[in-house]
Amino acid sequence: MIALKRIATLSLLFFLFACKKEESEEIIDVLTSKTWRLALKDLNTATNPSGTNTYHAVPECEQDDTFLFKADGTLLINHGTKKCDGNTAATKTVSYAFNKQTKELTIDGQKFNVVEENKTQLKYVKVVPGTTGTSNIIYLLQ
Repeated sequence: MIALKRIATLSLLFFLFACKKEESEEIIDVLTSKTWRLALKDLNTATNPSGTNTYHAVPECEQDDTFLFKADGTLLINHGTKKCDGNTAATKTVSYAFNKQTKELTIDGQKFNVVEENKTQLKYVKVVPGTTGTSNIIYLLQ
């Protein structure tokens, strides 16, 4: 009977650790799963960080931009047909990195905290100094 309990306990521990590994790998899978666009509407405000939150105001000229995260750590940004500046190249490739432990996303040297990641919405936050402490700028990709 004791041996059976040990086997059951070991099986449960193995299952829990195996699920954790799959869960952390899934975040990169979500990033690279599709071509993303900047979004204007938050699909899940429950994941917003506490404090003062402001959504990134997406200019009209960026609303047709797309973002493709690649498994090799590069992010391909396609600026679409509407350009904010006439000299903007059609595409731009920058580097990105994701830290699974801290959920920190670094894009072209800028650091963000990821607060939601699923195949429908990627929500990441830039903490900025404010007049009375810090505030959060929320970026949405859908």
